[in-house]
Amino acid sequence: MTDKTHSKTWTTVPSLPCVAIEETLSFWEMLGFEITYKQTRPYQYGVVARGGSELHFGRVKGMEASGNEYNGCLVVVPSIEAVYQEFTATFKEKLGRIPHTGIPRISRMKPGTTRFTLTDVSGNSMIFIDSDSGEEDQNTWEKADDKNQSPLQKAIAMAIRFRDYKEDEQAAAKTLDVALRKAENEENTTLAEALAVRMDLAVFMGNRVRADECNKLLSQLGLSQVDVDRLMQKHGTER
Repeated sequence: MTDKTHSKTWTTVPSLPCVAIEETLSFWEMLGFEITYKQTRPYQYGVVARGGSELHFGRVKGMEASGNEYNGCLVVVPSIEAVYQEFTATFKEKLGRIPHTGIPRISRMKPGTTRFTLTDVSGNSMIFIDSDSGEEDQNTWEKADDKNQSPLQKAIAMAIRFRDYKEDEQAAAKTLDVALRKAENEENTTLAEALAVRMDLAVFMGNRVRADECNKLLSQLGLSQVDVDRLMQKHGTER
């Protein structure tokens, strides 16, 4: 005999908080989502959809976007780079800039990574992940815990963890600055990579003086231009 209580597939639909339903739905519509449901009375609730998936939102009275960044969900998509390029192009067209800080914002997607975080106008943090990411991101994250590397190599891995997975450029920069001051008997290639990552962070944070310092130190290591360009490309570093 069929158990009718289990004959239908279960569906889980998380509902995320928002400051105001109109503003939240408009934000996601700007990014190519379709508003499939909107209710303003007796309470605010709305749904957007794209690619066969839905995001549900409900207004929470008195909430502030700045304190909501622990809420969010994972969004698994094909061709993550194409999605990222679309979103950043939309931001640039609609806002005149790509917001990497504040609310809303989109994290930087560095070469070789398979995810980015999009924080909406209500502070919800949506992590977009490539459907074919496999173990790449996990390996990058765990590299910071690998004890079979030099102190500076470990610092580089930790800085990348802060930069690419926690959106904490300040912590990444501090980690590298401390490690570079203490660096002894490190390979020039390791020093060069640390300086390339630190330069990237300095440029992002608008610290032109520190970026120039790193660039000067990098040029003194005697690496070929091919090797330097490879490091710059690997970490998406701009001079």
